[in-house]
Amino acid sequence: MATLSRSRTRQLRPVTLLIPLGIALLVGALVVLPLWIAAALVAGLIVVTLTIIEPAFGLYAAILSVPVQEVVSLPAGLTVTQAVVFLAFSTWILRVLAHPERKLGLRLLAPWLLFLGVQVASIVFTPYSKIEGLLQFARWVASFLAFLLALGTITDRRRAWGLLIALLLGPAIAALIGLFQFVTASAPASFLILGGRFARAYATFGKPNPFAGYLNMSWPLAVVLAGFFISAKRRENLEPRTKNLTEEQANKGTKEQSTETLPSPTATDAEAGGGLGKGSGVRASSSVLGSRFLVLIFTGFAFLLLAGLFASYSRGGWIGSIAGLAVLAIVTGRRTAALFGLFVIVGLLVGLLGAFSLLPAALTDRLQTITDNLRIFDAGQVSVTPDNFAIVERMAHWQAGWRMFSAYPLFGVGAGNFNVAYPEFFVAPWATSQGHAHNYYIHTLAETGIFGLLSYLLLIGAMVREALRARRRLDGSVWGLAGVGVCGIIAAVAGHNIFENLHVLNMGIQLSGVWALSIIAQRWTDDPASA
Repeated sequence: MATLSRSRTRQLRPVTLLIPLGIALLVGALVVLPLWIAAALVAGLIVVTLTIIEPAFGLYAAILSVPVQEVVSLPAGLTVTQAVVFLAFSTWILRVLAHPERKLGLRLLAPWLLFLGVQVASIVFTPYSKIEGLLQFARWVASFLAFLLALGTITDRRRAWGLLIALLLGPAIAALIGLFQFVTASAPASFLILGGRFARAYATFGKPNPFAGYLNMSWPLAVVLAGFFISAKRRENLEPRTKNLTEEQANKGTKEQSTETLPSPTATDAEAGGGLGKGSGVRASSSVLGSRFLVLIFTGFAFLLLAGLFASYSRGGWIGSIAGLAVLAIVTGRRTAALFGLFVIVGLLVGLLGAFSLLPAALTDRLQTITDNLRIFDAGQVSVTPDNFAIVERMAHWQAGWRMFSAYPLFGVGAGNFNVAYPEFFVAPWATSQGHAHNYYIHTLAETGIFGLLSYLLLIGAMVREALRARRRLDGSVWGLAGVGVCGIIAAVAGHNIFENLHVLNMGIQLSGVWALSIIAQRWTDDPASA
């Protein structure tokens, strides 16, 4: 036994010696390196440590890193977001292998694998660059791994709340940055609007359109949750009044009449409204503070995200938001449909004010050009002016993408090869590619053909089905409304994708977390009223 103990001591001694050595090297590096590099190093070490301890933290970090992924460049074109996803997934896989008896709870693998399989087929058959195809495939693989990671690590409500907050916090921080740019006109000259007094917000995304797309991946979730907690707070405030009134009527001998005229709060209402009623005053005070905090947090998220979306001045983003709001109205019910009708009336009022020159000309011009984006025309036959430049350029890319699909209808020119193939298919004089077709559906047809588009739509349809199922099975709960928010996000992204490619800059990591949320929520159908 003593020999065994001495052997273990000898084995552990090098490890124990390495720990202080590693700390000393880290401190030395922090002293020598520039401040921003030192801060990034410390943040990276914290993320790695937390991810090894709990892979769910790696998922949160990957989602939160989407707005800052370009700050640090990694070898082989790898982004910080992708690196964190691969680290967290590897850690989770090791835990799965160590505990093979645990259920994984993975769902919707078939549509994902079909979509990825079509991507591979397009790379195999491409006459262009297979390297570009593999790089694009790696981005989708990272999104798929993030989806699996969410399903595998978010195993209880506490972790689910962490996921939900991460999905809203990252976009909210980006919105704050964008609003600062908007108010202070801190942007390139081409982004200045309203006479140079303001600037189109773009946060850390380089351009306003992807920034708006990123916000469209979050605001519907914030809006429905804000509505949920505001309603719960109202019920919470109403309950003591109803209880006191009922007691007074009972003392007067009118208890039977009051029972017929005044609905008493249900158990579900009490739970949703904070659980006031029984319990000590301390518990009641804590519940009131908690419900107020939730109202403040989610209302703040909703305001920031919608304000940032407006500040982007992105026509495609605005159209996407209208699509998202319409779906929220349809899925939620008649009250929200009435709110959507009010939104439409406000939109018509804005149009009338613009017609009578009661709004800033720059804003009315921006709104008017939305209809111009919906017209189909031949970009090669239009005289280009500063006013129609962006619209004609977008149409030229639509036409180039359609030409690629016409030439390679089954599997396209190959995933990631739009830029490579563009010189053979461009519409004169638009010889310079902007990186994508300015329409994700045409872009998908161009790169992966009809099979690519069908597999993508199948994947989206599967996600919509799960979100609607969560809405139906968890009706009246916070997680059921999260399913509604997921539907709104899918619709907003789908609408915005008519004018943009939002599956760039690793925003697919954010979207994968959103998709997984509605599946995760269904694990708690045994207690639908509980948040």
